[in-house]
Amino acid sequence: MPAQKIKLPKLSAIILAAGKSSRMKTPKPLLNWGKENLINFQIESLKNSNIEEIIVVIGSNAEEIKKEIISDEVKVVENVDFELGKTTSIKKGLSEINNKNDILLIAVDQPRNKLLIEQISDFHINHPENRKIIMPFSNGKSGHPIIFSNIFFNELTQINEETEGIREVIKRNQDSIIKYKTKDESALIDLNTPEQYEEYLLNHFK
Repeated sequence: MPAQKIKLPKLSAIILAAGKSSRMKTPKPLLNWGKENLINFQIESLKNSNIEEIIVVIGSNAEEIKKEIISDEVKVVENVDFELGKTTSIKKGLSEINNKNDILLIAVDQPRNKLLIEQISDFHINHPENRKIIMPFSNGKSGHPIIFSNIFFNELTQINEETEGIREVIKRNQDSIIKYKTKDESALIDLNTPEQYEEYLLNHFK
């Protein structure tokens, strides 16, 4: 008999873009990042052969952001409960994905270049364990995106703000964490304030 071909896992990527951007004082998805805005940059970075579908979760400024999305290869869903916290956006995204897929979570204010996304997703594919949480580490710090194998799907649908969302899932499953070590410090970018945004712009687009 011929050897049975191993079926490699596919990823469903969820971009969280529903927040109010209170500290930034302007919608983060619409901030300039290189030659495009953050939402379109993040979508393009996620397009690779390991990622089967991309879900964009919007909420605050939904119509304005929806009009800016260039790609017709993504599914855009609205979280009407976005003011109740990020966990509601994660659960909204999960409700829209192919739950047989593994899950990549990334926020729109965590811009990652295409190469880094490909490296992390390839690393995930090449570790065939059924129960795993892939986390990038740079300079000893954990970053994003985080990839969960689909065995965690039901656990992720139970998260809430009171128990710190996915942090609680990670705490409960420390033995499932596989570290992707990278020298690419962009794995740690998190744009929360105008000052951080300006600093990262200076460092990345000199």
